Amino acid sequence: MRKLASVQEIAWKRPIEGKDRIELCGVLGWSLITKKDEFQPGDKCVYIEIDSVLPEKPEFEFLRSKNFRIKTMKMAGVYSQGICFPLSILPQDKEWKIGDDVTDVIGVKQYEGTMDIDTTVITPTKKKLNWFEKKLMRFGWYRQHVKKINSRCSEEFPSEYVSKTDETRLQNCPWVLKDKETKWVVTEKIDGSSGTFLMIKDKPKFGKTTYDFKVCSRNRVIRADDGSGYWVVAKKYGIAEHLKKWLEVHPTCEWVAIQGEVIAPKIQRNKYKVKEPDLYVFNFITSEDGRWDSCSAEVVINQMGMKFVPIVDVGYTLLDTVDEMLDYATGDSALGNTLREGFVFRSADGQRSFKTVSPKFLMKYDE
Repeated sequence: MRKLASVQEIAWKRPIEGKDRIELCGVLGWSLITKKDEFQPGDKCVYIEIDSVLPEKPEFEFLRSKNFRIKTMKMAGVYSQGICFPLSILPQDKEWKIGDDVTDVIGVKQYEGTMDIDTTVITPTKKKLNWFEKKLMRFGWYRQHVKKINSRCSEEFPSEYVSKTDETRLQNCPWVLKDKETKWVVTEKIDGSSGTFLMIKDKPKFGKTTYDFKVCSRNRVIRADDGSGYWVVAKKYGIAEHLKKWLEVHPTCEWVAIQGEVIAPKIQRNKYKVKEPDLYVFNFITSEDGRWDSCSAEVVINQMGMKFVPIVDVGYTLLDTVDEMLDYATGDSALGNTLREGFVFRSADGQRSFKTVSPKFLMKYDE
């Protein structure tokens, strides 16, 4: 669960050229503008991340013109991502420690436009009824039957097999930059809606092996073909057939999954100018080996006739600072005439990963 508000430590501060009343402070790997001398390095503070919405309380009234929302901003030539408050805004009946999650204590919520929810644009199209179904819909018992069937078409995300897709931002783990030994594979972060496609081998029934195919949005399983973008790309690329064949060829494997970004004409402003839903895979996962490294996964996905997210670099050594990494992440997308959202960095063995999101991208698209 993302910590929107937490107790942290001021790591450093430095002046902003030409500004006497404000300065730049560092919290974890984040840089943010504060009042001059409000904090000193080593001070504890309450740090609130971008994408947060603060409650309408007197102490936050100065944010009313911004609808109480914290977002990426640029002032005096520097980016500011987040806001800090003294510990005095917290209840004083306990000793607060660095790392404490105070999101609920303060009443901070995530801005709806950035929440990990299923994009409404990719929702199901209305199923057209044939002439017989139209006649049956005149009867109450049939309408109830249809309602009951539809209620079974969605279930909880299958976390017992695969995890929901969620990469940690570099600013929340800046210590990783000290690791100069690990080599990383860099892929472009596509701005779409996350989808998971899972094939499970069931126990043989009457001597025949059966298979269960699950199409998942970010948070749920969509059991029936509802016309959504997730099912459109599943059928477009024959994902069920490919995953089933994989299990048949690898008899000791119990399940196999792919995860990727679904892009579509009405998703995230259609930055990539597509005319129909499409899929860019970033994970290939099996019950035997877990998550594959990106290079090996790309080979398998391409053999299945699907697209893998653009691989930008292989054997990459991390730069020294967060700012350098964010500058590296900023640039044009390989998919079209638009800024890229950022990069995902995955270790060569596929087991460690984090992301960098371009502040310039956030300034342009984060309304």
